[in-house]
Amino acid sequence: MAWIFTFDELMWDFPYPFEERKKALLEEHHRSFNYMMTDRWGNPTNPSPGLGFETSGDCRGYAYLLDEDEEDEIIEKIKGRYGEYFTLKEGPMIINNELSEDGYYFLSNRSHPDYIGKMVPQEIIKIAKQGFGPNGTGVEWIIYLAEKFQELAVSDLAVDAVMSVMKWHGLAGNNHRTPM
Repeated sequence: MAWIFTFDELMWDFPYPFEERKKALLEEHHRSFNYMMTDRWGNPTNPSPGLGFETSGDCRGYAYLLDEDEEDEIIEKIKGRYGEYFTLKEGPMIINNELSEDGYYFLSNRSHPDYIGKMVPQEIIKIAKQGFGPNGTGVEWIIYLAEKFQELAVSDLAVDAVMSVMKWHGLAGNNHRTPM
């Protein structure tokens, strides 16, 4: 059995069989809007900022314990979901204040052509305002993320910083549609 650390939508929408789900901490890593998303909330012409995963800092998320018999198949499915945007890594994570020996996570692929690196919130918002895809606009995507993180009581500097600037500019608040 192995744990897989999730930092994005998989925290609340993990469509694969699992044994347990627990809050987790992955040290030396953080979330970052660091690539151009061309599916779901973006498209190739009008991408939205994608939420990636980088080294440095600490990141709270959820870990799922995978059954040993299904572990390889589930990892392959998640690899397919992330495509070439992310690479599979293995390392320790903290689950319920205990160090886990077996853990997988996905790190942003810095050599992918859609990788944009670290950007300030104003640049991320500029991209989000122009982005749209089958699930909605880039602005709606960021609002959706912030609401989901709040529901899960997961604080995140990248998402919080962008939301703060969006609220300042009137792009987020009670009068905006929340995506489903």
